[in-house]
Amino acid sequence: MTMPRILRVVQGVGLACSLAAGTASAGEPDGDDAYARRVLPLLERYCINCHMEGDAKAGLALDRYDDQAAALKDGKTWLRVLDALDGGTMPPPNKPRPTLAEIETVTGWIEHDYLAAQCGQGRPPAPVVIRRLNRQEYDATIRDLLGLDLKLAATLFPADDVGFGFDNVGSALNVSPVLVEKYLDAAEAALAAAIRPPDVAGFPPVELIGLQTYRLPPDKPVEFAHALKPGRYMVDFSLVRVGVEESVTPPKLVVGLGKDRRTVDAASVQDETVVYRYWLTVVDGDKSAFVTLAPGQAESENVVAPKQVGAAAGGDQRYGGDRGLHVDSMVVRGPVVVDEAGLPESHRRILFAAPDLGDAARLDAARRVIARFADAAFRRPTPADEVDRVMAVFRLADDRGESFERAVQVALTSILASPRFLYLVEPDAGSPGVDRPLDEFELASRLSYFLWSSMPDADLFEQARAGSLRANLREQVARMLDDPKSAAFVANFAGQWLQLRRLEGVAPDPDRFPGFDETLRAAMREETERTFAHVLRENRSILELLDADYTFVNPALAKHYGMEGVEGEGFRRVVLTDGRRGGVLTQASVLTLTSNPNRTSPVKRGQFILQQLLGTPPPPPPPDVPKLDDDKHAGDAVSLRERMERHRADPQCASCHQQMDALGFALENYDAVGRWRASDGEAPVDASGELSGGRAFSDVGGLKNVLRSTASKKFAQCLIKNMLTYALGRGLEPADFCTIEDVRSRLAGDGWRIRNAVLGIVESPAFQNRGVAP
Repeated sequence: MTMPRILRVVQGVGLACSLAAGTASAGEPDGDDAYARRVLPLLERYCINCHMEGDAKAGLALDRYDDQAAALKDGKTWLRVLDALDGGTMPPPNKPRPTLAEIETVTGWIEHDYLAAQCGQGRPPAPVVIRRLNRQEYDATIRDLLGLDLKLAATLFPADDVGFGFDNVGSALNVSPVLVEKYLDAAEAALAAAIRPPDVAGFPPVELIGLQTYRLPPDKPVEFAHALKPGRYMVDFSLVRVGVEESVTPPKLVVGLGKDRRTVDAASVQDETVVYRYWLTVVDGDKSAFVTLAPGQAESENVVAPKQVGAAAGGDQRYGGDRGLHVDSMVVRGPVVVDEAGLPESHRRILFAAPDLGDAARLDAARRVIARFADAAFRRPTPADEVDRVMAVFRLADDRGESFERAVQVALTSILASPRFLYLVEPDAGSPGVDRPLDEFELASRLSYFLWSSMPDADLFEQARAGSLRANLREQVARMLDDPKSAAFVANFAGQWLQLRRLEGVAPDPDRFPGFDETLRAAMREETERTFAHVLRENRSILELLDADYTFVNPALAKHYGMEGVEGEGFRRVVLTDGRRGGVLTQASVLTLTSNPNRTSPVKRGQFILQQLLGTPPPPPPPDVPKLDDDKHAGDAVSLRERMERHRADPQCASCHQQMDALGFALENYDAVGRWRASDGEAPVDASGELSGGRAFSDVGGLKNVLRSTASKKFAQCLIKNMLTYALGRGLEPADFCTIEDVRSRLAGDGWRIRNAVLGIVESPAFQNRGVAP
């Protein structure tokens, strides 16, 4: 590429980005020449020779843009440049290296100008992919919906796939036929635990009719006295249809025990006994049972007048040869007296409306119960037609003779197996391709699944119904972070960002580390979670995650660390004075999960810092480069640092390992399970190193000082990127960089207090809008 051409491209990009951002870089002159003078010479000096079309290293060509428009459309190339410069992997060690100020010149241009153009004026955010609840969210939602902590997903569902570092990303949460069956199993199990239907297993049958048969019509209603005690009874009565043409529609009957009665369809099967089962309630003063035609049925054309049928004509003498419906028997079991105090809280919560006597009262109570449950389960008001569909399920179970409780149980199972429960649904409202603000109920769900991994609570629903949630977001965020349910945010966000979940699969060599057990493993994870929770609940600086003068230990972990004076049960906050601990990097959880089973791994530890804390992951190693020998006897003759230096001498390894190894060796005073040591075998530990830009340190304390002073911006960006990915449940796009920078500016302007990150994300258009696919 000729000099004029590259000059035009770089100048054009800088101008367009400045216009998109609305301002030029702070303290810099406006116009094309400012960018050309500052950025172009650095690209020419350090980059273009290796990254030009025809022979571009790593497939990254920086001279392939014909004009400004082409450069602005490519949101990926400059992001790769940004990551490489921030991570120190480029330029490689055998090439001239830019100073820290020169690196910041190029990265600052990309961040403040080029990426500002990618965001664009008024450009809508990318949409959130419709996604199902993951296992943690399913269990938490069932807990808050039913009031029962059943943990069904943890035992019934397969592990969720992970996308962009988190298991709540919609594009990774697939649904298999097996999972669909598991959802139904879980719904049935959840409601079986939540609702307790009445049981008559211990009651013997009592026959009310059986000495003779009764014909309907035209005989008078089958009515007789009984001496049943008040309570609920399961009633079985037998009916036979005799000598009635098949084309005749069976009439409706009324079955009752005193004041409680049901309207049912009569038998349509010819000459066979059909047993009906229903639940009826006897109240004080009820002394009669009856089976009769429903009002208006006696005159119906569907009812065939009686006709004497002789034996010669094949009449059934058992029923006197009469055509019609014959009641054979009525058998009851009961009484079941409901002890409200003995029912589980979940039962009383769901079945807040008890059925009164009669069909209408029963159906009305069922509809009220189903509608309220559906509103909560679907996380928004349920349209009447959807309630009707669930009511149809209730009617099927009710007509089959199930108790009110069991029929509701069956109906609610269909709700818990519905996509509207299993998925976080945000429809495009009939206007695909058009961005829109989330409605208040959608916003409530985004907020609750972000901070609680669960459904909205009563306060959020009330705010959404009143249309005031968006106006009161700050108060709601503060309330939710103060609530104990925000522990889910700590476990699910911090647990994945800092990879604490991986600690479950770590298995240190028991011969080398005999003191490592499950109790210590759990304590390691809890220390880090408590540290993050403390920063979050107390709204402290995010930089305390890098270094702090306190930590949280229990006696087992204190003994592991060599701390004295920690006795009794449970965790407590302790003040650190010796500089060996403080911040997640020096906690045993991170140190153990970034080690090999038999020794430390500076590479893994350095990669963890680059990827999880600074957001600049190194590229994967070339496939033909051998791994460093992990045999536990391999280090006897040569120190680990010397072996790493030999490994790094390979030009294919040098660019990545230069940064990773320096970071990892700073943590060499900690063994593979996070205990402090002054020597590795017979060799004293050398924890010194130097990062790109001449940033040198002598030990872990020096490294933490470097990270707090010169990498605070990258650390804040990395935290925000991960938190935004988790909050949205999707991978980030170049346009999201403006949101990240807006949030980072809020953090930097208020002492890096972590709640500014949460508020900045919640108040951003990316969080509050439906979004549109590019």
